[in-house]
Amino acid sequence: MVTTLTLLLLPPPPGLALQPAAQRVFDTLGAHTPRFIERHGANQSYDFYWQAHGGAALGQAACRVRGDLWEPEKPQNSIHIELEDHAGAAAALAVLQQQLLARGWTLPPTPLT
Repeated sequence: MVTTLTLLLLPPPPGLALQPAAQRVFDTLGAHTPRFIERHGANQSYDFYWQAHGGAALGQAACRVRGDLWEPEKPQNSIHIELEDHAGAAAALAVLQQQLLARGWTLPPTPLT
């Protein structure tokens, strides 16, 4: 099992469908050759995401981008970004967050405790 670092962001209004959101993430990271992954599992489980490798921030590690809706073509409410843990992954995720926030993305509200 590969360890991943995760970032949750809200895309700029009015939202983005999964593929354009993933492309913005990959462009920011310098990742290339994105592909759409669909997995069907037991008990009708279903998983889908965009994945890309490479780029200065990733080396050979993978980046996966998931939305929060079951319909990837609809504007997503939130985007889940996963980087495989590697040397520099935490720094790459922090830079990615900073760059996307500067482009109108936002952090989700902090739940009240």
